[in-house]
Parts: sequence; C-alpha cells; structure tokens
Amino acid sequence: MEMHQVRYFLAMARTLNFTRSAEECNVTQPSLTRAIQKLEDELGGPLFRRERSRTHLTDLGRLMLPHLERTYEAAQAAKDLARGVGKAQVAPLALGVASLASSDTLDAILAELGEGLAGFELSITGGTSRDLLEAALAGSLDLAIIEVPEDTPDRLETWPLFAHRYRMLTHTDHPLARAPSVRLADLGDEPWIDCAGDDCAALAALGLEPRIRHRACDPAAIRRMILAGLGSAFVPESIAGDGVQPITLEGCEITREVALVAVGGRRRSLAADAFVRAARSRSWASSGVGTAQAA
Repeated sequence: MEMHQVRYFLAMARTLNFTRSAEECNVTQPSLTRAIQKLEDELGGPLFRRERSRTHLTDLGRLMLPHLERTYEAAQAAKDLARGVGKAQVAPLALGVASLASSDTLDAILAELGEGLAGFELSITGGTSRDLLEAALAGSLDLAIIEVPEDTPDRLETWPLFAHRYRMLTHTDHPLARAPSVRLADLGDEPWIDCAGDDCAALAALGLEPRIRHRACDPAAIRRMILAGLGSAFVPESIAGDGVQPITLEGCEITREVALVAVGGRRRSLAADAFVRAARSRSWASSGVGTAQAA
C-alpha cells in the first residue's frame, strides 16, 4: 500500500466522483482509477460501488475509511515532525526514569533521537516513581517513565509501555534458591536490599516486615549486592542475570504497569514529541516480564 493510493481513496470517499477527485489530487482520472483498483486488490475487495450517475462506498470501503484516515494523518504528522526536526537548532528533553524502569528499548530510542534530532540535548533524572511524578507535575520534567500509581492525577497523560512482575531475587547459592516457592514466614531473618524505597514498601504491604540491611539506587547496584551475598531484593524479575535467582513468594503476585507520562494540557517540545512518537511506535515486550502494551 502506497500513501498516494490512500490519498486518492480519501478524496474519492469525500467527493464520490472520480473526475472531481482526480482534479483535487492533481492527477489524471485513469491514474486515480488505477491506483484505487490496486488498493482494492491489496485489500481484497471493492471499496466503491460504481454506478453511472452515483458512486457509493461498499461495506469494505466504510470499514477501511477510519483506518486509512488515521494512516494518512499519521504519515502527514511524521512529515511535519521531520521538517521541524530539520529546522531545530536546539531540542532539549528533560526525562525522568524510575529506578526500576530501565529498558533496552529506552536505550534504542535515545540513540535514535541522538542520531536524527538536530540539537538534541538530553537531561535524565532518576528516582522513585512518586518523586518523578511530582517533578513532572511541578514542571521540572517534560516526560517520565514510571510505575503508575493507583491514585494517578487526572492531569496526567499516560501511554502504557509494559508490565513487570515482582519476584524475590537472591544469589544462586542461597539456601532457598532451589525451592519452587517460598513462604513469607520463612523470610523473617532475611537481610533485604532496598531500591529507593519502592520495592521493600511492597513487601511491607504484603505483611512482611523486611529487615533492610542495604540500599541501592539502580538495578546494576542491586545485582552487584546480591552477587556479593549481601542479601535479597524484591524487584522486577527482569533485573535478574547470571548468578541471580528469581524466587516465587507464595501468595505474593505483584505486577505493576510501567508507562510514559506527561502533564496534560502542556505544549510538548519538539524533542518530547519525538520521544512520545518513538515510544508509542515500538514494542516494549523485552523491557519487562509480562505483557507489553499496545503502542
């Protein structure tokens, strides 16, 4: 399917007249007719019912109309964005990324913007999801990738990215590492590694009073402490790696949604708009354990 075919189809859907549509699209009528016939071949059926004095959309044509309108609008928006990118001298982006929401997809998007966005200037702020949400509401951040709280403010625009599942992570040599599941009652003396207060709070909500021995600020630090045998962590299982064993805690299924958020009603900068478009066009399935959300 080519974009000029979509443009001719949309003109025909408006005018229901081949001659007027060809004039509107600045092409000959045979060229417009051939393009629409090719589109019909690709979609598997006629889009218009051709009559001598009147032309109507078929059932297939009516079904395809909103989808092709969105396709054409998205293509035009992409062209407009590309033209804007070419004119930009400086394109700053203040991005917040929650401590437990790191992602290979995020790295790929930043690399893409760095290569294609003239004047791209990135500032990344880490922290807890709630801290970053407050910073966004206060105007310090353009966008944030956070675990969405249950009491999400009405002012917030959210674009779901993926969901990750929390598990106990410990060293593969830990006495409980080979158990199929572990009860909370078996963990009373376990030393815990806390990551920015987000994860051990979840344990407390489950009824366990975690004995916090160490604190970390990012997934790499958590893995480093676990590999050193300093304790266990209750974090997204996607953080696990060589030498780190995920353990299921009985009755402790916690899944959290990670989303890209912005404050509604604020005009987004060129870089922020490019980031949102790139994030929504990609699959984040590899970013966390669970089901990736539709872009």
